[in-house]
Amino acid sequence: MNIICIAAHPDDTELQCAGTLARYAKEGHNVTIAVFTDGSMGDLVIKPAELTAMRKQEAKNAADVIGAHFIWGGIVDEHVFTDLESRRRMIDILREADPDVIFTHAPNDYHPDHKYVSQLVFDSYFQKGLPSMPNQNLPACRFGQSQLYYMDNLCGIGFNPTEYVDITETFETKKEMLACHISQAAAFEDMANTDMMAMIEIQSRFRGLAAGCKYAEGFTRVDAYQRGLTRRILP
Repeated sequence: MNIICIAAHPDDTELQCAGTLARYAKEGHNVTIAVFTDGSMGDLVIKPAELTAMRKQEAKNAADVIGAHFIWGGIVDEHVFTDLESRRRMIDILREADPDVIFTHAPNDYHPDHKYVSQLVFDSYFQKGLPSMPNQNLPACRFGQSQLYYMDNLCGIGFNPTEYVDITETFETKKEMLACHISQAAAFEDMANTDMMAMIEIQSRFRGLAAGCKYAEGFTRVDAYQRGLTRRILP
């Protein structure tokens, strides 16, 4: 299967979905990590152009840990909207991945970029497979059903998972991927007084406690018309 996680910022995937993606990769599936924005606003000191280059390389390094294909959306950080230009970019990202399974942010996550990326993924779902969509750079991919999942909110706030993935065997890989985001480890400390590694340890253990395993990631399946399946597709 073709699996894609579409996140707003570099490090979002690693915080919320990396253990699951690592499981898919171990099982031989094709995994894509797409980052929609350039991450240029994610520091209080480093200038945007310098930070963009740093974060793009960090995100690529994280994808390389599991051999994932990497897509850089390039939309300016903190400037995600549900406008036509952004919709077209999202359609092309989905077409490049031709996904069977899509992961993205929940629509009630804390950051506006997360909310709008979530909406763009939902809105672009059908258009990815329509060959007559105007002004697209890539040809249409399969129109068939892709399963869409929302991944956990940061710290699990306001999110009630309906499905869990046991990431006990891939939790160290998740940590390795997150460790690639060196700039954000410092930024989290400076901007939120938060240790990223401690945060994923706590959240993954908490979700694991609910799921009956050591570490887990939580998701909700989007059961909208032509987006649901009659079988479990998570690893």
